[in-house]
Amino acid sequence: MPTEDRRRRRPVRRLLSYLISTGPVGDGSWRWRLTTALAFIGPGSVPFALVLLAGHAETLRAEFGTGWGVIPAALASGAIVLARFRPVTAWTMAMVALVLITLGTRQIVSTAWPVTEPLLFTLIIVQFAVARERRVWVSVCTVLSYMVIGGMAAWAYDSGRLAARLAIGFVTDDFTASDNVTLMLTYLAVAFLAGLLVRVWRQGRARVAEEEQVAEAERGRRRMLEERTRIARELHDIVAHHMSVIAVQSSTAEYRLTSLSEETKTEFRSIGEQARDSLSEMRRLLGVLRGDEETGPRSPMPGPESLDALVESVDRAGTPTTLTVGGLPDDLPETLALTVYRVVQEALSNVVRHANGASTQVEVGHREGTVEVTVVNAAPTSGAAPPEPQGAGLGLVGMRERVAILGGELEAGPTGEGGFRVRAALPIGDRDTAQEQAQ
Repeated sequence: MPTEDRRRRRPVRRLLSYLISTGPVGDGSWRWRLTTALAFIGPGSVPFALVLLAGHAETLRAEFGTGWGVIPAALASGAIVLARFRPVTAWTMAMVALVLITLGTRQIVSTAWPVTEPLLFTLIIVQFAVARERRVWVSVCTVLSYMVIGGMAAWAYDSGRLAARLAIGFVTDDFTASDNVTLMLTYLAVAFLAGLLVRVWRQGRARVAEEEQVAEAERGRRRMLEERTRIARELHDIVAHHMSVIAVQSSTAEYRLTSLSEETKTEFRSIGEQARDSLSEMRRLLGVLRGDEETGPRSPMPGPESLDALVESVDRAGTPTTLTVGGLPDDLPETLALTVYRVVQEALSNVVRHANGASTQVEVGHREGTVEVTVVNAAPTSGAAPPEPQGAGLGLVGMRERVAILGGELEAGPTGEGGFRVRAALPIGDRDTAQEQAQ
């Protein structure tokens, strides 16, 4: 079932994703986490905003005698919800609420003013969101904007300009607007530092993830180059064998064939010299391709005749495997024969790594000028890792490179029954044409 369909069938998760900041919509990884508990009182929390809306409106009505207190209360609560998506806009709404409370309230008991207790929570949450989501200079500007508005309110109160509004009722001597504004500034500084720390932590994680992606891409390119080098070494050995035969035959032709003219003998000597020069160049190339301590293979290149032993070894390792080979030409080119063996070898290696114990079928046949190689394994047994469509190592990379050299096609992917299937089609016809098509 597609991921989007699964998410649509989980309305509770989607609802929680909208109500609190749990992560992507429909994501179930929020459960049993401390961050989820904090999200109920953090930026974007609709439940917490509703609680503050009711409490703030009641505070403004009862403590300050303001009948329209629901307006600044709604602005402050809306700022909490909006802080999850647009923190700067949310801060602007909170500042408007602060100005309305400062200019339009009448204090009838000794209580926090101009920053009321509900507004205090709002400013802390929104400042944290700004510092977490925006650059440092934006956070500094929001703090400065509060200092300007709060400072003007404290100055107006302390200078008596707002005394008429605040003198109704009893006010204790220990209450000052300056203390209220200064205390709130301290809370904002703490929220600013906390948000900044979260921002730095997120950026660090993002950089690490980006570096891991770059490193993985580099590893992939290196694996591909290593596999191409390995293929080039094997192709070199095959071509060197044929060049050696040409050099020997051309050098001995004048002794084996007594009726050759002098001009023909000279031509054969020239062919032998060019073949030996080509072999020397190829040996130097091989020295570059091989490492300092790496030596060339001492045994002949494997081909379809070696598949029996390969399948037998995999079967003994605990993965039941059957082999069917039929209809292959006797004069199969060495490069193609080696590719057939390598494709089967890499495919079986992937089966052993990812689906050890799964029943596997290997079929190699010839049809209409094409050698077809098919390796299909059943679903992994219990305890085995699931098949990986793209592979994590050199298996599919090597197979694709080898098949592409011969102008063939490779298909690899999971089956409907939970297994994995690899199919390679290798043309036997005009190999020069196939090589041009591959390029």
